[in-house]
Amino acid sequence: MVRSRTAPGRGALGDVLQRAFVVELGVVATLLVGFQAYLVGLNNVLDPYFLDSDITLSLVRGVLSLAGMGALVVSYAVYRGHSLPVSLPDRPHGRLTGGAVVATVTLAVAAFVPLGVQSGVGITDIVSAVFGLPDLLLDRTLVRLTVFVLGMVLLYHGLVQAGLQRVLDHDRDLTVVVTTLVGGYLVTPQFPSYGTFGDAPWLYLWGTRAAVAAVFVLALGVTVYAEGRTEDGRIRALAMLPVVAAVALTALVLATAVESPMGAVAVAPRIAVVGIAAYAYDRTESMVAPTLAYATFALVSAVLHSAAIGAALAA
Repeated sequence: MVRSRTAPGRGALGDVLQRAFVVELGVVATLLVGFQAYLVGLNNVLDPYFLDSDITLSLVRGVLSLAGMGALVVSYAVYRGHSLPVSLPDRPHGRLTGGAVVATVTLAVAAFVPLGVQSGVGITDIVSAVFGLPDLLLDRTLVRLTVFVLGMVLLYHGLVQAGLQRVLDHDRDLTVVVTTLVGGYLVTPQFPSYGTFGDAPWLYLWGTRAAVAAVFVLALGVTVYAEGRTEDGRIRALAMLPVVAAVALTALVLATAVESPMGAVAVAPRIAVVGIAAYAYDRTESMVAPTLAYATFALVSAVLHSAAIGAALAA
């Protein structure tokens, strides 16, 4: 489906302050909380078997995680009546896809800098990690990488971005921006992180984080209701106060997770890689482009973190 290009501007706020947008955002947030609950329950059931130490049992965890994500995203797509574009990008989009891959390499390196400085990683350590990558991928790292990459594509583009596209279909750039902002909130870890990937996609929407997300959606709903009930500019301006307060609360929650400037240096690439993947997905209209972006980020991260371990053992 071809969509027009309307840059976010004066009409962007009006697009966001629509009942359809608030409803869709609420639906997406609810589904993500549901999936997070599924992961928590899955981990509670499987953790007694110490899955992280066994490749077979790690595979079981990965398959069940992907099955849950796949069922969620496919059900949502069927319910909303849209398809998941899995065809290869057109040839004209090859350069864009390549640029996204190069950008994610840069982001993976940037995310690693704090850890690299702390562990004293050198060129020799990195070269050794590159040559050791085949053996590394034969371990459970390959399972973790697969779950991470496919999970990020399914959740952030098959679910979040697809839902936003449905209600912001006429404004491609705004869809990418909002997807990146939502993704930034969801992928910012609860504790300082150095850009690595875990046994599942980056998703931190539990406890306080989920409560703040609900407050934001409700505040947006209040503003939309007030916008539609009055023409008085002063009242409409006052109606924005709940959203402003919710945004401030959201920023506070994220700031407490980042904690320090070095934490911000480590977290910012996570948000940026979601933005790059969202842009690539929107422009190519193919899930292959974000898949390549996340896979590149994960592979480079795996090499760099292997180099950090090697440096630590050699010290």
